[in-house]
Amino acid sequence: MLKRYILFLKKYPVVNAVVAVVYAMVCIKTIKTESMFQMFILRTLLCGAMAFFLYQLSGDKTLASSYNSTWYCIKVGMGFWILALPLGVLAFINSSSYPVADNIPIRTITVFLAFLFVGLFEEMGFRAVINDALIYQFRDNKYLFVIIAVVSSLVFGACHIVGADLSNIEAYGPAIGKIIQTGVIGLSLLFLYWKTRNIWACGVIHGVFDFILSIDKCFFVKPEQAMNYVATGEAGRMQTIVYGVITLIELFIFWMIYRKIGKEIDYDKIRKEW
Repeated sequence: MLKRYILFLKKYPVVNAVVAVVYAMVCIKTIKTESMFQMFILRTLLCGAMAFFLYQLSGDKTLASSYNSTWYCIKVGMGFWILALPLGVLAFINSSSYPVADNIPIRTITVFLAFLFVGLFEEMGFRAVINDALIYQFRDNKYLFVIIAVVSSLVFGACHIVGADLSNIEAYGPAIGKIIQTGVIGLSLLFLYWKTRNIWACGVIHGVFDFILSIDKCFFVKPEQAMNYVATGEAGRMQTIVYGVITLIELFIFWMIYRKIGKEIDYDKIRKEW
């Protein structure tokens, strides 16, 4: 039975990608994590699951394609860490009214590992699995890379608002803003993935970015609650403005990344050898 299932996923790569994304979202939305350590455990297990789906698509090619490009990827993508720093400082200042945490060094390590594996899981699932599946399914389509860019970015962005209450029209502003804002980061990391096929480095860039944004969690004890990316009323309008400003900065970072590596990507080679 398992063999037939694996052969089916190999024959229909896009189905593989859909199953991977749905599986990941069901796990995240149904398995409650009440601490950073629990989040670290769940995301670590999801990394293993995404590695399984990715292996069905690409064998060990993607998982073994780090070579010597890790530092190169980090240098190119470091602009996102610079962007995250003032945002993380603002979050730290806004959290200063909460009680100071005990054992801050251990807590910092736990928070760092949790977000590192969040980044790695999301890059494997929303970048590598979707990208590889679409390449294998539509290798000869002349719009292949446009399709991958749009689908990968939109799916990644949309997954951040799954479960949000969109019954109020006021929620559409921040919802669309969040999809675009996260989609731009995803698009930037997609180009790095095309350039190097180093999903590990993309995961590190993503994970450290998330960690810097959430540095306040290392120092203060805050009520554990789901991230509210979509609000209404005054809070929703403020979210929309913030997402818009961050998106403009991210577009500038994307443009810098594209200027550096865009013309160096061998798209024909990716079609033939990926």
